[in-house]
Amino acid sequence: MTITKPESVVVIGAGVTGLSTAFHLREKGVEQVTVIDKGTVGGGSSLQSGGIITMLLDAEPVIKARGISIDFFERFSKILDGYQFHQVGCLNLFTTEALEGVSKNWDLQKKLGARFEVLHGKEITDRFPNLEAKEGEHGVLDLKGGYSEPHKYIPALRAKLEDMGVEFRENEKVTGFNISDDRVTGVVTSKGTLEAEAFVCAVNAWANHVLSMAGFKIPFKNFIHERFVTKPLVDPVRLPAVNDHILNAYIRPTDDNRLLLGSGDHDSQPFEMHGPDFRVDELEPDPRALPHLKQHIVKRTPSLSDIEWDYHTVGLISLAYDVKPVIGPVPGIAGLFVGTNFHSGGFAYNPSSGLLIAEHVVEGKTRFNTDIYSPDRFRNVDVDSFLSEPIMHNSMGRVRH
Repeated sequence: MTITKPESVVVIGAGVTGLSTAFHLREKGVEQVTVIDKGTVGGGSSLQSGGIITMLLDAEPVIKARGISIDFFERFSKILDGYQFHQVGCLNLFTTEALEGVSKNWDLQKKLGARFEVLHGKEITDRFPNLEAKEGEHGVLDLKGGYSEPHKYIPALRAKLEDMGVEFRENEKVTGFNISDDRVTGVVTSKGTLEAEAFVCAVNAWANHVLSMAGFKIPFKNFIHERFVTKPLVDPVRLPAVNDHILNAYIRPTDDNRLLLGSGDHDSQPFEMHGPDFRVDELEPDPRALPHLKQHIVKRTPSLSDIEWDYHTVGLISLAYDVKPVIGPVPGIAGLFVGTNFHSGGFAYNPSSGLLIAEHVVEGKTRFNTDIYSPDRFRNVDVDSFLSEPIMHNSMGRVRH
């Protein structure tokens, strides 16, 4: 089938996935790219991201995608004003049993360009004195990994997109689609109708609200995610970004000498959306979250146990039925594409997810096999039953950045 590059694309959702998609669409020569959002640019959960980046994951498409993301984060550090990828490494902590499992992927990871070191017990503390590790705890240090500050990345990417000619329409809610002969021809909004040759739903927590207007749903659940930030520290702390799969938490430095910590383990109940007009800034902090994280920081960084806390933010992460992202054309509806459900790794995915979405839109194929992300994989899933079940976070697989 011959694919004709569209001259106009509307991207629904102005979080990091939508912004990245717009960037790649323009780089691929799409003349008119419009990004619309019911709120403001980055006003959803993107700004609440931990911003941790690693490519040490378990499946070939995922490793490839994260490798592409790291390449683009390095590039963005050079072309986005005010943004820097802090490539301080990402330390992934495991038990002995878990390490045996992840070690099966090391040859594949090396083949796909990963560089890492393996540290055991006291070696971790010797390398990073602020981290406490005991016998039976192991670290795999992703030398290409690190972190970004979402509050700097998002405005920097927006400014770049405006320079590239991308149009932004904020505070414009999608209310429907115009569909003719099983093809989307326009999106109806609170301010009128936008016509284009292709449409991308890059919405995360609200994805089904948008997609259901075109007759499609994804089996996914939303979960609360909270992150805490300390007051500036007196002395510089030498830490990589840390994904602690033993305590199921993460910790990283910030570019203004604070610590940022996050976990969702204190509450594994799915969060029920309060209608399409619900906003992330309406989420209520959970009083259990900070005591839960304090337990982690005392265990992992006892020398920092007396630090003072400054503020914390609340966002949502979205997990599909099989805990894999959803990227590709919406089945049965020509001209409509989706990129969503990146669990807790949405920020790390965004440069590559935007690229893969743009490749679907412009070329009709992606640079490597991405069938595991296809929206069509839910063909035999009873989506409505899944959406109505009170499925817990931990029954859907452990979340990783």
